[in-house]
Amino acid sequence: MSEEFERTEFTNNIIGNKDGDDKFVIDNPRTGEKYTFDVDVLKGNDWTGMSQNADNLFTPEEIKNYHEFALKGPSSAYKDLTDLGPEIKDFWIQEIWDRVNPGIKILSHSINSNNDSSWLPKWQINSWTGNEYTVIVYLTPDMQPEDGGALELWTPNLNDKMKAMACNTLYTFDAEQEYNQDILYSFWPMPGRQVVFDSRIPYIARPVNGDKTCVSIVFKGTSKDYAPESTAAEEIVFTEVE
Repeated sequence: MSEEFERTEFTNNIIGNKDGDDKFVIDNPRTGEKYTFDVDVLKGNDWTGMSQNADNLFTPEEIKNYHEFALKGPSSAYKDLTDLGPEIKDFWIQEIWDRVNPGIKILSHSINSNNDSSWLPKWQINSWTGNEYTVIVYLTPDMQPEDGGALELWTPNLNDKMKAMACNTLYTFDAEQEYNQDILYSFWPMPGRQVVFDSRIPYIARPVNGDKTCVSIVFKGTSKDYAPESTAAEEIVFTEVE
């Protein structure tokens, strides 16, 4: 590494090397392995608590209609894509987004169906940088807590790369919570529920129970270079999850 890099101590003996204007290299103090991230990975302090939910944003009739549209799938304008991209082309998806947009620019969106009770859940992570958020809206009208399909947000220390990314939190190498791998929050798919969380947080979608299908629409977006529209909030304000 170049000696010109700016060395900054984050916590204990975790060292980051600034690599130009847009990259940061984090050293694993035990193995010497190096992990390179966008400098936006440093966005926020303990970003692991950045999640919130909102209920009753839609009427039961609206949820019923959106659910029917979702079961039909996106219009032909998407050309059979699974990842529907950053541009919304269906009016009903636009209606949902205008209601739930927490103040971000869409990077991608998709319609998800969880209907396999035998499916084995796996860890997922949407982003290795800051300024990015995931918004999930649940659309199945008759879902109940006992039907499964819960969303679990986990601590960001499930592997060494995640610990490196969490260099400015309590979950990084040699930090207070390094070995505390646990669920941070769990949300059951209440009809019409909106969940927003920092996309760096690992998550699991649990399988459904029985023959129910948990349908949701998922938006992924960024607050970076976001230009607010009149129908959207100006910024994301995270509150304590109940």
